[in-house]
Amino acid sequence: MNLFQVFIISLITGLAYLQRRALGDCQLERPIVLGPVIGWILGDFNAGLLIGANLELVFMGAQAIGGSVPSNVAIGSALGTAVAITSGTGLEGAMVVAIPAAVLASTFEMFAKTISAFAVHGADKYALNDNSNGIILMMWLGNLVHFLAYFIPTFLALWLGADYISNMMNVIPANVMAGVKAVGALLPALGFGLLLNNLGRKEILGYFFIGFALAAYIPSFGVMGIAFIGIAYVCVWAFNKLQMNGGN
Repeated sequence: MNLFQVFIISLITGLAYLQRRALGDCQLERPIVLGPVIGWILGDFNAGLLIGANLELVFMGAQAIGGSVPSNVAIGSALGTAVAITSGTGLEGAMVVAIPAAVLASTFEMFAKTISAFAVHGADKYALNDNSNGIILMMWLGNLVHFLAYFIPTFLALWLGADYISNMMNVIPANVMAGVKAVGALLPALGFGLLLNNLGRKEILGYFFIGFALAAYIPSFGVMGIAFIGIAYVCVWAFNKLQMNGGN
C-alpha cells in the first residue's frame, strides 16, 4: 500500500464513525460496507466484498447500544480487509487480524469518550449562558476526538505495520491457518448469539425461529426472500398499530 491508499482508508474509517453523528447512523461502518470500498481502493473489489460479507457475520452482534463500547468494527474491518488483500491471505488472514484489532481498538474509543467528557462539561457551561454556538462547537469537538480515535490508529497500523503484518501472515504454518479457518466458520454463530442476547425478547423471538426455519429447510428461498417477508410483516404490523391508535 502506498501512502495515499493508507490515508484514504484511514479517512474512510474515521468518516464511518462521523456518519453516526451527522447522518443518523446509516450503518456505513459495517464490514459489509467498508470491505468492498477498501477492496476497490486496493484494486480487488471482489475480495473486499467477500471478506466484508464474512466479517459482517462475525461482528453482527457488535452494536453500540446506549453508552456501551463493543468491539471497534470499523477499525477491525479496515485493517483485516486491507492486510488480507495486500498479503494475499484471503479470508483466513482477515480473521486473524480483524478480530483482535477490533477488540484492541475499542480501548481507543473508550479513551475518546473519556476525553469527550470535558466537551460535555463545556457544553453545560455554554447552555447556562444560552450560547447555542458554543454547544455546537463542543459537540463537534467531541466528534473530532472520536474521528481521530478511528483515523490515527488505522493510519499508523497500516503505514507502519502493514508490511510486518503481511510478512507474519505469510510465515504462519498452513495447519495453523486451517485452524483459523475452522474457527472462523464458527464465529458467525457467536455473532448471532450476541445479537440474540440483545434482541432475544419473548415477544419477537418466535420470528427469529421462523426466519431460521425458512433459511434452513428452504435453501432456495434465500436471505433476500426472508428479508422481504420481514419487511412486509413490519409494514403490516405498523399499519395495524397505526389503525388501532386512530391514525390515518
